[in-house]
Amino acid sequence: MKHRTFEKAVKAVTCSLLLFSMAAQADLSLAFGFGMNGEDKTVTVYDGSQKKVITTNATNFKQVLNESDVVLNAYDKYWTSGDDVRDGSVVVVERAKPVTIVSGNRAKTVYTTKQTVQGVVNEAGFDWKKMMPIEDGMMKVAQGMQIHVVPYTSRVVNRVESIPVRYNSWYDSTLAPGQMEIVQEGTQGKREVEMEEYISDGKVIRAEAGNVKILSQGTPGIAKTGDMEGTKGYVRNMSATAYHPTDGGGFGITATGTRAGHGTVAVDPRVIPLGSSVYIPGYGEAVAADTGGAIIGDRIDLCMETFEECYNFGRRNVEVFVNY
Repeated sequence: MKHRTFEKAVKAVTCSLLLFSMAAQADLSLAFGFGMNGEDKTVTVYDGSQKKVITTNATNFKQVLNESDVVLNAYDKYWTSGDDVRDGSVVVVERAKPVTIVSGNRAKTVYTTKQTVQGVVNEAGFDWKKMMPIEDGMMKVAQGMQIHVVPYTSRVVNRVESIPVRYNSWYDSTLAPGQMEIVQEGTQGKREVEMEEYISDGKVIRAEAGNVKILSQGTPGIAKTGDMEGTKGYVRNMSATAYHPTDGGGFGITATGTRAGHGTVAVDPRVIPLGSSVYIPGYGEAVAADTGGAIIGDRIDLCMETFEECYNFGRRNVEVFVNY
């Protein structure tokens, strides 16, 4: 009997010692800042255009918002960078905006944190397969805006339309920045566009382009510009003459070894490198493939097919469009 009493006494003392040891460890943890919940963390809070960076030992994000003096209204929301408050966590507050949804003869004001018109319509419970906003669904929501929701049907139609003329531009240092002069008009192309039209009350309220089929490319125009960016080359004012392939040695072979003909021009290689592609209004596209004893500096000699063409051309000042 005494033996059992002694065992009970030993167990009681042992339990007391364990409890004392655990309590002492807890006190030490609090005293020295041990334990995850007690650690200081840096958290950034974004509330619209305001940004606050706080140091906190909060264990949940509601405490973080309270410490940041952020008051949430009934429909406001917030999202966080993670589930737990950690060092470097981010909290973003989204403020609800009042928006009026008009459908038929009914108007209802709702408070929303959605960023787009379509998001508001979806949140309000409208079936997007049957109802749609007249406004662009991707339009950014603004406080106090009205969104008009209507029933609709859709159809697919094919339309043939013109492709705007594209202009190849050459830099002209005599023009001011932003100035452009058309040298040669281009021609429009044609394309067939598959359009999905959305109809409400017998009127097309929106149309979206689908597949596009090019019917004809058109031809690009030529323009001079005072802006160097995006240009194909540069414009140089030169004195031009004309020559026949049989001039000179009479063999019709250029300095680069090609046969001379319309589209061959002679240049000073120090001004326009041999092999350069050029365009001369009234003459057309050409290649700087030849040289000449009298072709020095801003001189250019255009090869013609007949002596009559050479005679009629004579000497004149031309603009030479040199490709880079």
